Amino acid sequence: MQETNYQFQIRMIGHQMKQKGDKKLESYDITLEQGHALDYLVQHIDDGITQKHMEKAFRRKGSSISSIVTNLEKKELVERKTDLNDERRKIIRPLPKGIALVKDFKIFFEELEEEMTKGFSAEEKERLTSVLNRIIKNTGE
Repeated sequence: MQETNYQFQIRMIGHQMKQKGDKKLESYDITLEQGHALDYLVQHIDDGITQKHMEKAFRRKGSSISSIVTNLEKKELVERKTDLNDERRKIIRPLPKGIALVKDFKIFFEELEEEMTKGFSAEEKERLTSVLNRIIKNTGE
């Protein structure tokens, strides 16, 4: 029986999704990672999202999130505003151009999800979600 290397398989899936995503979003002049961040900000537009919040949500270092947000700012898709309740905090908000962009490419994210689970039954999708969530929990901090 052949030994399974889950790390390799998970890395390959991630790499393939990133390549497909970057290629698809190239016409929008953003990367897949920037697209996910922008989509997240649009979904949580009224939640007062900070960089710290994004670090936790995406499980990424501050420098990585800062780079993503800075690039989105340069493209005038998001802005950082001082929190009126706490001047030390910067709230990251999507701008109208960013919101419109997410509406444009949102269907791509849905198509990618469909492609990943093509041929899966509803039960298989539920099992996959459960297994992936366990892996995330097991490898979390």
